[in-house]
Amino acid sequence: MKKIVLIILVFLSIGKSIAQPIPRQSIENDIIGWMKVYHFKGAKEPIKVDNRLYSIAQLSICDTLANWMQASYMPKGALGDVKKTLSPQLGLYNQHTGGQPQSYGAYSKTYIELKYNSSKKLEPFTNSNVYWGVIANQIPGDWPVRDICTPNQYYFTMPSFESSEIGPERAKELYDLSKIENLKPYLTLWVKSMGFGGGNEAVLLCKDNKSPFVKISKGEYLKEMEKAIPRYYEGEKKKISAREQGVQERVNREVKQLDEKIERFTDGLNRNKDKYKNRLDELAMTGAQPSLNDLDNGRDLFSGGYLTDPESTSGRLPVYKVDPTMAELCKKDKPQWIMISWNYSPNDPIEKHQHESIINNFNFDYVYNFFFNPEKVRGQPYKPLRSPLYKEAVVVAAASEVATKNAADKNIHFFEDFSTTAAGKTPNGWKTNLAQDGSSSVVAKPDGLGGNWVVLAKGYTIVPNQIKKPLPQNFTLTYDVVAAQNFTWGAKSLTFKLAKETSPGNAESYLELRVRPGFDGRDGEVALDAKFPAPPGYFNGSKWLVATGFSNNKKYNRISVTIKKVGETLQVFIDKNKIAEYEKVIPAAHLFNAMSFYTGGGDSENDKYYISNIKITKD
Repeated sequence: MKKIVLIILVFLSIGKSIAQPIPRQSIENDIIGWMKVYHFKGAKEPIKVDNRLYSIAQLSICDTLANWMQASYMPKGALGDVKKTLSPQLGLYNQHTGGQPQSYGAYSKTYIELKYNSSKKLEPFTNSNVYWGVIANQIPGDWPVRDICTPNQYYFTMPSFESSEIGPERAKELYDLSKIENLKPYLTLWVKSMGFGGGNEAVLLCKDNKSPFVKISKGEYLKEMEKAIPRYYEGEKKKISAREQGVQERVNREVKQLDEKIERFTDGLNRNKDKYKNRLDELAMTGAQPSLNDLDNGRDLFSGGYLTDPESTSGRLPVYKVDPTMAELCKKDKPQWIMISWNYSPNDPIEKHQHESIINNFNFDYVYNFFFNPEKVRGQPYKPLRSPLYKEAVVVAAASEVATKNAADKNIHFFEDFSTTAAGKTPNGWKTNLAQDGSSSVVAKPDGLGGNWVVLAKGYTIVPNQIKKPLPQNFTLTYDVVAAQNFTWGAKSLTFKLAKETSPGNAESYLELRVRPGFDGRDGEVALDAKFPAPPGYFNGSKWLVATGFSNNKKYNRISVTIKKVGETLQVFIDKNKIAEYEKVIPAAHLFNAMSFYTGGGDSENDKYYISNIKITKD
C-alpha cells in the first residue's frame, strides 16, 4: 500500500510540474526557436472563401512569406510558430470588412507563456503571444468606420502618435521607425491598438512608395453617412422584431423610438451638410471611431463639438479608403502592397528581440524588389541581412589591480568594480532589465570620479549572474554610491536587496536598504525593510534612518554603504559612521541566495545613481 501511495504522489508531483507555467524570467535569455521550420513548397490548387478566389500564385506567396519570416527571426525566451493567412471569412460580427481588399500572407505567434508537456518538450501554456505579420494588401490597425463601410468599400482611421496614452512626443520617441536605416526607403507608421495601450509598428512596401490609402473629403463622408441612415434603420428594425418575438405592442414602442432617433440623425446630417456646403472638398477629419451617433444632439461631425461651437481639429483624424483601382487589382496574382507589422514594447525582452530581428535581419529591399522590381533579384534566393542567431560579441577588458587582488583573497566572497566592462556597455556578468524606453543599465567612466561605475536610473535593475550562492552566513557587505549633482530631492531611492529566493524573483525572505540624497548639503535618508517570517520573532517591517553626509550639492555626492551581519545582529554604516545596530534581525543560520540593485524612474536627467566597488567579505 505504501508503494502505491508513493507512486501516486510521484505521479501527481510530475503532473503538477508539467501543468505549471515556466517563469518567464528563467528562460528569457534562451534561444528557444520555432515549433517547426516548415519549408513550405507552394500551393497546388486555388481556394475560394466567401466570394474571394485565391489563386495558386497568391497562395504560394503565403508560403514564400512564411519561409522568409522563419529565415529572419529566431524566437528568444519564447516559442514561435508561423501560419498562413487569408482575408477573414465573413461572419455575424465582421460583415463590415467585406469591402476590404483581398489579402493574404503569413504571420507568426511567439508564445510567451510556456510549459513542459509529458515528453518534457516546451509547448504553449496559454495563447498569450507576440505577433508579427507579413501580409499582402492588408490595412493597418483595426479602426473601421463601421456605419459607412459597405460590401464594396471599406473606410477606416489610423490613430497614431497623436492618440497615444503616453503623449505624442514620447510615443514618437519610442516607436518612430522613420530613422532606422533599413527602413528609410519605405513608408513607416505606428498605429495605436484598440482596447488597450500600445500599438503596432508597420512598414508598407508599395510600388514607388505610393500609398494605397486615400484620405476622403467631407463631401464623400457626408454622402456615405446619408446612405448609412436607411441601412441602419432597416437593420435596427430587424433586431427589434427578432428581440420582441412578434409582441406588437413592444415592437411598436421600440420602432417609434427608432423613428425618433432617425429623425434626429437626419436633422443632424442636414445641419452638417448646410454648415459645410461650401467646404465639401476639405479633408474629412473625425474621431478614431466615428459613427451615426455623432449626428445626434446637434454635434459637428468634423470638429467633435457642437455645431454652434468654435471649430477645432484637436484629436481629429483623417478617414481613409483604399484607392478603388488598386483595390480591384488586389484580386490579381500580384500584390499591390506588402504590410509588415508587429507588436513592440521596448521594455519587454521578447518583443524587443523580435523588433530588433525584424529591423536588422528582415531583408526589406529584397522583398520590395521581388514583388515590385523583380529584375533586380531574379535568380537570387532570399537571405536575411543578418543571421537570426546574431549575438553581439561581449568585450571583456582586463580586470583592475584591485579586482585581481580581491579575486585571489579567500576571505572575499564577491567583488565587482566593473573594470572588465567597456564604457557604454551593459555590465559583464550581470543581468539587466529593460526600462520603459528599451534602455538598460550601462557602465560609465564619469570624469573626475575614477574607475568604472554602473549607472542606475529609469527603473533599472541589475543582478549578478556569477556570484557564488549562497552568501556567507556572516558577512560584511560594502558598496559605493554616487548621486548626480542636483539630484531631485524626493526622487526615487536606490534599493539594494538581499533575498532568499525559492525561484528567480520570488523571495520568501529579504533585507532591503534604500538610500536617497538630501538637498543643499542636508543629509539624505535610509530606509531599512525586512521580511523574515520564520521562525517568528525576527524583523518584519521598516526602519527610517539618516544618511549622514549624503546630499545633492556636489558634482559627485559619494558615500560608502556597509551592511554587517554577525549572528542575528545587523549593523548599518554610512562611510565610517554606524547609523544603526539591531539585535535579532536575521536568523543566525539564514543564508541569502540572491542580490540586486534597483532604482525607480526619475523625472530629471540628474536623477541617476552610480555604484561600484561592491564587496562581500566573509566574517
